[in-house]
Amino acid sequence: AYSGGVYNDPRCSKRSANHAVLVVGYGTYEGTKYWLIKNSWGTSWGLDGYMMMARDANNMCGIRNYGSYPLV
Repeated sequence: AYSGGVYNDPRCSKRSANHAVLVVGYGTYEGTKYWLIKNSWGTSWGLDGYMMMARDANNMCGIRNYGSYPLV
């Protein structure tokens, strides 16, 4: 379970997606670039419902594969 820090797990598949999250920002934490993502599992998960996922880390969990946005 994620509880803090920048998530970086090379076992996370970069080819198949099984969950959607919302990227709401980005930054650097202790020298590591990250995407700030919001999960749909509520505020009891992660950092009040958010997670820092490694950015520029070999397409962690396929985060760059399935970007989408609304047409308004």
